[in-house]
Amino acid sequence: MKHKKRHITMLSLWIWRLFSVFPIFFKQKERTAKLKTLAFFAYFSVATSLAQQYTNYSTKNGLPSNHVYTIIQDAKGFMWFLTDKGMTRFNGNQLITFTTKDGLPNNDVWDAYPTPDGNVWYMSKSASLGYVKEDSIRSFPNSNKNKIINPIYSSQVGDSVFPSGPNRTFTLKDNQWIGESVKSLNTFFLDRIKVRQSNVANIAFKEKGEIELYDKKNNVITSFYSKDIHGKTGARGQLNDSLFFWTTNKNYSILNFNTLKVKTIHLKKSIGIDEVKNLRINLVNGGLQISGNGFVAKLDEKYEIVNPFFFPKNMQGHFGFIDKLNTIWIATFNNGVYKLPYVKKNVKYELLNDKIQSFNIIDKELIVGVYEKGFYKYHKKEKVFKEFIKSKDYVFGASQIKPINTNFYLFKNTILKEVNGVVSLLDLSEIYKQEYVINELGRKLLYFDDKLYGNFSFGINQLNLNSLKIEKEFRQKGANDIVCFKDRLLIATTNGLKEIKNDSLHPIIFENKTFNKSILSIKKMDDTNIIINTDGFGAYISDLKEIKPLVSTAFLIVEEAFIQDENLWLATNTGVLKFTKNNSDYQLEKQFTIEDGLPTDHINTVFVDDENLIVGTNNGIAILPKKKESIPQLLDVYIDKAKYNKKHITTDNATFKYTENNNVNITVANIDFSENNTDFLYDFKLEPSQKEWTTTNTNIFNFNNLQPDSYIFHFKSGNINKQLRFTIKPLWWQTFWFKGLVILFGVFLVALISRFFVRRSQFKKNQKIFEDKRLSELQLKALRSQMNPHFVFNSLSAIQYYIGENDFEASETYLVKFSKLIRQFFELSKENEISLAIEISLLNNYLEIEKLRFKEKLNFTINVDPSLDKENTKIPTMLLQPIVENAVNHGVFNKMENGLVALRFIYIDTQTFKVEIIDDGVGFVNTKKRQNKNVKSSNVLKDRLHFLNYSEKWQISYKEEEVHPNKKDKGNKSVFLIKIIK
Repeated sequence: MKHKKRHITMLSLWIWRLFSVFPIFFKQKERTAKLKTLAFFAYFSVATSLAQQYTNYSTKNGLPSNHVYTIIQDAKGFMWFLTDKGMTRFNGNQLITFTTKDGLPNNDVWDAYPTPDGNVWYMSKSASLGYVKEDSIRSFPNSNKNKIINPIYSSQVGDSVFPSGPNRTFTLKDNQWIGESVKSLNTFFLDRIKVRQSNVANIAFKEKGEIELYDKKNNVITSFYSKDIHGKTGARGQLNDSLFFWTTNKNYSILNFNTLKVKTIHLKKSIGIDEVKNLRINLVNGGLQISGNGFVAKLDEKYEIVNPFFFPKNMQGHFGFIDKLNTIWIATFNNGVYKLPYVKKNVKYELLNDKIQSFNIIDKELIVGVYEKGFYKYHKKEKVFKEFIKSKDYVFGASQIKPINTNFYLFKNTILKEVNGVVSLLDLSEIYKQEYVINELGRKLLYFDDKLYGNFSFGINQLNLNSLKIEKEFRQKGANDIVCFKDRLLIATTNGLKEIKNDSLHPIIFENKTFNKSILSIKKMDDTNIIINTDGFGAYISDLKEIKPLVSTAFLIVEEAFIQDENLWLATNTGVLKFTKNNSDYQLEKQFTIEDGLPTDHINTVFVDDENLIVGTNNGIAILPKKKESIPQLLDVYIDKAKYNKKHITTDNATFKYTENNNVNITVANIDFSENNTDFLYDFKLEPSQKEWTTTNTNIFNFNNLQPDSYIFHFKSGNINKQLRFTIKPLWWQTFWFKGLVILFGVFLVALISRFFVRRSQFKKNQKIFEDKRLSELQLKALRSQMNPHFVFNSLSAIQYYIGENDFEASETYLVKFSKLIRQFFELSKENEISLAIEISLLNNYLEIEKLRFKEKLNFTINVDPSLDKENTKIPTMLLQPIVENAVNHGVFNKMENGLVALRFIYIDTQTFKVEIIDDGVGFVNTKKRQNKNVKSSNVLKDRLHFLNYSEKWQISYKEEEVHPNKKDKGNKSVFLIKIIK
């Protein structure tokens, strides 16, 4: 019973394995049945592909409704979606909807016309129409009150829009819509259309397809026949000042007012479609676009359709739009808006939503391992992957062993062996000698030294070439990859790079670095180097002696590498990195990401052929041109909101009064339709407060407590540089003129106070000088009064001497001269200064008296420089007399022989003269020795000169010197240098 049960189990296992790889054994009928099955799932495949190729915006993302009529792009670059629940503006990141709450007269907005001045004119069945500009809605009423405008045939010429219905056309005048009938009074006409053009005023339709053009004077300009224009269902309108169009379900016609010719294009002949509903022509970015159910295209200069783009049928798109960046937008009535970036138009997606586990090269063909689906083979010509080996088993990879001409397809539970095109299933139970086993032989097989080696969960197996039985096992947890390089068997482990040598496992020791990082894969680059790809530490290049990191890969997860000529391609968690060899180094040339059409930035594996880059991800495969150029999706950066203390800052309102603790809030936004625009960087500065640029990833800027000034907020991204100007006005006490007045008043007050203190100080100074002068005069008078008794005492002593000698005649003569001198002295002692003539006379009288006292022992001489004006030259009173007296009494008196006193008055200049008093006596040195003290008159003279000089009327210097220092009678000279200060 057990034996029978074992056979049943083995049979079940074999049946399961056979069906897991059944395409290998398919007959032709089975293949046909398979194709029918695949056709059954075709619709589902297309629907699934939309999730990868197209980005969908619906009510889930913020649209007010999934019922979208039309899509437009305004002059700034914003996309607008017109729906039955409002009109929505889109900048690539944020949807902002305008409804009746914002001022729309009606939420059912089916069309809009963007004008070059930035306005977006909305069309709705309403009694008022207008435009949206800078988040504000303007609405203008119908002059015929409460009458509905039905603008289904509207036209645009420049910045002007003319809503038109079947019966009336409207012009905006004086902020209201003025209607004009388009029906002809002439019943001969079937229809008549008003035109805004310098030469053509009307287009009239007659029976049998005749069309006439009229000028403003109602004269026929020209006529032509067209059976394809009038009487058919479709749209019409003036596109600009030169073109007018009509559409039907089968054709479109364009009339050129300049050439007065009309051209009709039939869809069947142009794009191979008999009929298209909702066909219309739009003026977009200076060119013409045509769209309807199922397609969108641009028109060339001959109004022919070029490069039409057809929508997936299951999308049910009824209108398409090609924006400035050639991105395609598709409007639907049931699922909102779809976006297809230009870069994705040239990208082909295969096996979408399938996890791609490995790329393998077998017989120079790309074999792809797909999770729980098996292996697919790439057909280069058709750029498709066709099923090769079907299996719901977990796929490891495929290995080609050329020395034994065998290919292995490795699964978790099975191994397929292909020899000369014949595929067979290996019996793992025979290899392991167990009833039920999984593949622990190898996830990748490699030929080395006449043996097969395979890596598995817990190490490396050495296998027999023929039987695949395990001959030796090298235990190593986390053995992720194996490769043969320079006759060495290398193993990539979670703990660095190792090798099998001498039947044992050894770590690779590098000369310049210890390397124990987790390695995901290894790839041979050339005969010299390998590239080592790590889990979160980037890629490294090594020759097994040294190892160095690959620039620009730090901390990246590098799953796989592909080498082609001088180029290196890495599959990373940030997309595909392409490196180009420059001398001996590799430099990063380009990074392929979602922006280039990849399904995701997390890449599992990569392959490159002559033209295409083939990328495997957890979301399928993308095939894209490897030389494709990226198109920047950033159109503009702009001020979204700007407020000063909650007041909006605009071009017309940019001046505000200063308040304390003020706050300026600025929100910046961008028009960027890239797939991943979240990591956006701005550079900004606020002049004059900030001089240097600051980089940030935030779009909200706050500035607090700004002082009164004129400010410029600069912000930029890439090559786009914008600015916002605003002014904070100072309060009256902060104004320049007020500050100027305060400064002037302060200066005036300081000057006034300074003047007061200066005058006060000057007054005190003058008062002090006056008091000092007065004191000086008192001192001088006191000194003079000290001299008077001294002179009188000497004179009386002389008279007493003569009387004692009984020389009455001499006494009488002396007494007469003395009385005259005393009278003259008393008269002059009241004066502060006298003339030089009087001073000389006084000195002459004094010396005459002294000569009588000394008899013939004393002689004197007085010499006056003729240049001196004795009458007008002043000298302080009694200045010289004490010195002359000293010369007589202290010089000549102590001399045994006769003595001589000489007085010299010498002219220096008009204000200065010099006085020399010379005697030939014993000199002051001998006099001081005899008296053993200083001469009193010298001290008195010193004090008097001090007060005279202090009075600022005189500048007098005095000095003494011996005339003959080496003789017994040395003699003395006293010198006065007197300057009169005017």
